[in-house]
Parts: sequence; structure tokens; C-alpha cells
Amino acid sequence: MFPDDSALGYLVMAIAAALLLCTGLVIGASVAPRQAPLPASTRDQAPRPGPLSVRHYREGFAALRDSQPFRALLGTFMLQGLATGLMLAGAQFVAAWVLRDERAVTALFLALIAPALLVTPIWRIVADRIGKERAYRLATLLFLIATVLLVAMLWSPGWWVVAPVALAGAAYAGLQALPLAMLPDVISHDAAGGARERVAPAGPEADTVVPAAPEHRGEHRGEHRGEARSGVFGGVWTAGETTGMALGSTALTIVLALTGYLESTSGVTVQQPGSAIVGIVLSFSLLPAILMFASLFTLNRYRLRESDIVGHAPPQDPAGAEQ
Repeated sequence: MFPDDSALGYLVMAIAAALLLCTGLVIGASVAPRQAPLPASTRDQAPRPGPLSVRHYREGFAALRDSQPFRALLGTFMLQGLATGLMLAGAQFVAAWVLRDERAVTALFLALIAPALLVTPIWRIVADRIGKERAYRLATLLFLIATVLLVAMLWSPGWWVVAPVALAGAAYAGLQALPLAMLPDVISHDAAGGARERVAPAGPEADTVVPAAPEHRGEHRGEHRGEARSGVFGGVWTAGETTGMALGSTALTIVLALTGYLESTSGVTVQQPGSAIVGIVLSFSLLPAILMFASLFTLNRYRLRESDIVGHAPPQDPAGAEQ
């Protein structure tokens, strides 16, 4: 929009973003109820803690400690958020120094984001057919394949990269929708007391949940007995998601610094060394692939299934069956 004055372009972008954020905050503050209604059973209880209370942090750590499925799902989501954040942060560097075309930034962002808007309903169909957990693993594998293909930019950079980036964008839709569909299962499992139970080890019985020893079943329940900790889980999830995405830019900065990237200013042309170009390509391809591969191991530790939520039919007593 401002090819002759990039500083003015950044200023206009900052003002537009600030106005958009301000508008959203004003609308949210205007339509939100001043005080959320409380259930009758909680109105006579002790006042709720303030926003800066240490109790919030204690409850968050307790949720992580108690729920093994939540730890596995959140760890997977954070690793994948780090991978996607790394790619989003590196798109402009790929366009400028690898493809040598600033217009490619728009194409890369559209290729990564637009398929996510179009393919999300398809992931819903896939999840209904093969299950959310398997669909999530499939989306992870597709993203992994796409990022591995992008390594070829080292030898043959070109506009062909839009195709694997679009594949990553289609997979990204599943990486966003499916774990959010699995999170309510974790919350329901916790509300039913399942978080205080021991998940069976990997093997033929990996998809079952075995009751913990009696001395551990009441552990950590405290004030959460009979209560759903959906707010606690949601808060920890949001914090983990934000942290993962934010660390993507940090990881890119570290890679660029280690590979000798030269900073440029407006009106000054610099020539990047070959090592910096390699660092840009790898931060957009191989490093996200490694993170996606690592997330498959944490996802494999998520053993909660729908049958654990809706409940198993009680086993038949052999003695009663003979009568």
C-alpha cells in the first residue's frame, strides 16, 4: 500500500489493528452481563477469589497434575502451536529471501489459512467416521508430510511451495478443530472423577481406564468434589495455546541469530549469507516437521476414548451367568 514509505505502512497497520482490537473490546464489554448469575447452591458460599489470587494458579496446576489425558492433549497442542507459530513468523522471511518476492507473503498466508476455513467441516466428517483421536493423528501426519516437502526449497525455491503450504493449511484445520473437540471429553472425564484414576499402560488394554488404588482416589479432590473444573481447564488451555504460538517467533529469532541473519532497515539493502537462507528454510520446514513428529509421541499418551466418557456396560458376574 505504501511501497515508497514502509515505515508509514507499518504505522497504518498498527493503527488499524489497534482500532480493530478496541472495537472488539468495547463490543464485548457492552454486551457482557455485569455479573454472571450464580447457581443457587453456590450463592451462600464464601466469596470467590479475586483475579490475582494465588488460588487460580493452584487450581491450574492441580488440573494438570490430576488429569493425565489433559497433560497429553495440552502438550501435543502446545508443540503443534509452536510449529505453526514458527511457520507463520517465518513466512515473510521465506518470501523476501528465498522466493525473492514480497508479494509471496500474501500467497503463503492465504495458502496456510484459507484451506483451514474450507476444510474444517471435512475434518468433522472424518472424525465421525474414524474417531477424533485417529483424525487428529491423521491431521498431524499430513502437516508433517507438508513440512518435510518444504525442505526442498534448499535446492529449488519457487512458487511450487504454495502447494505443500496449502496441504499444511488443510491439516491445520484439523489441528485446531479436533483437540478443541477432545477437550470437552477431558473435562467430562474429570467431572466424573476420572481424572483421579489411573490410565492403563500401552498395550492391548491401552484404551481402558483402570480405577486407582483407594488411597489415591480421593487425592487432590478437596473443594472440587462433585464440581466441574471447566473454567480451570479452559484457562490453562488458553495459556498453553498462547505460549506455544508466542514461542514460535522466539524460536525463529534464535535460529536466525545462530545462522548469521543480517538485520535490514528501511532504504538499506543487505545481502544475506547462505547460512541465513538455510536457517530461514529450515525454520519453515524441518523444524516444524520435528515438532510435529514429537507431538505424535505426546498424542500417543492420550488414551482417553469416548467409551470412557459414556461409560462401559458393567461386566457380567460369571457366577450369576451360570444360574
